[in-house]
Amino acid sequence: TLISRDELNVRCESEVFHACINWVQYDCASRRLYVQALLQAVRCHSLTPHFLQTQLQKCEILQSDSRCKDYLAQIFQELTLHKPTKGMATRAPKVGQLIYTAGGYFRQSLSYLEAYNPCDGSWLRLADLQVPRSGLAGCVVGGLLYAIGGRNNSPDGNMDSNAIDCYNPMTNQWSPCAPMSVPRNRIGVGVIDGMIYAVGGSHGCIHHNSVERYEPERDEWQLVAPMLTRRIGVGVAVLNRLLYAVGGFDGTCRLSSAECYYPERDEWRMIAPMQTIRSGAGVCALNNCIYAMGGYDGTDQLNSVERYDVETDSWAFAAPMGHRRSALAVTLLLAGGYDGHTFLDSVECYDPTTDTWTEVTRMTSGRSGVGVAITMEPCRKQVDQQLDCC
Repeated sequence: TLISRDELNVRCESEVFHACINWVQYDCASRRLYVQALLQAVRCHSLTPHFLQTQLQKCEILQSDSRCKDYLAQIFQELTLHKPTKGMATRAPKVGQLIYTAGGYFRQSLSYLEAYNPCDGSWLRLADLQVPRSGLAGCVVGGLLYAIGGRNNSPDGNMDSNAIDCYNPMTNQWSPCAPMSVPRNRIGVGVIDGMIYAVGGSHGCIHHNSVERYEPERDEWQLVAPMLTRRIGVGVAVLNRLLYAVGGFDGTCRLSSAECYYPERDEWRMIAPMQTIRSGAGVCALNNCIYAMGGYDGTDQLNSVERYDVETDSWAFAAPMGHRRSALAVTLLLAGGYDGHTFLDSVECYDPTTDTWTEVTRMTSGRSGVGVAITMEPCRKQVDQQLDCC
């Protein structure tokens, strides 16, 4: 009953798996018969294929239980074949989850880190980035927020960034990680199996098709297969353990094309192109679809939205946003961006059941090119202490 609860608060589902196996091993003779029921309560589709493969090969409890081995082998196959996990709920612990916005651009690159609390509508100012950056990307692994790439546009000069910095909400502090192999401005980022994929971007006049993968536990980067197209201002999303790169600019043309990365094969494949050219669009995954929102088509900032159905390999228009936006940031909400005249501070929320947009809040100032991600609420004690020091 305990491990079945949605509210169970763990950083990784492997903690639940190990707890169950350790509980059985403590009194193997009398508890072995519970293994199958326990594994049914673990959210095994949230485990990585590598983890499952290791357990199938080395876990002594599983070696003597063919039904459990078959059950986990089936899940391994579904994950590696990238099948949708419909009805497989993820954990939803009752701890505060905030929307973090890092950096951005308004007249020059910004160092702000702010967090929005959707429960009370408040914004919280947190520890600044060590170097101002815009055109960066944000993501979360293991509860930690990562700010990746971008560019420092300042009166003193412009510098593209190969940096990745890690923010810990428990300490309200940033720490540097191993840099990427090349600077990447207007980068796209996605996370598969706890590893961060840095996609495309630019370094000066060089437009990258290269992609590299960061493993947080080792603090190491590794190049993987390059995209089929050079893309800066590329929108990236992950769905069913596949990485989608959507639109962007190749140095000559703004793009409607999109492609998909298969991690097991280390290869990219083209998918159906969007109906609209989009560079600097907001892209995210929702309900087994990929959404591409706004962007710039070479003439105008866009408010149109397209939805990609992975099962039919086709794009269809959804309800447009209330504002035209390019260089916007998107998670469950979309924030800021540039409409061709103004740096926007508005934040809109999309409801897929009604296909409608609602403006829910405003940022503390207008900006574009923000890195955004969702993770746990910061430790208020640490935030208050650092504010007192200031």
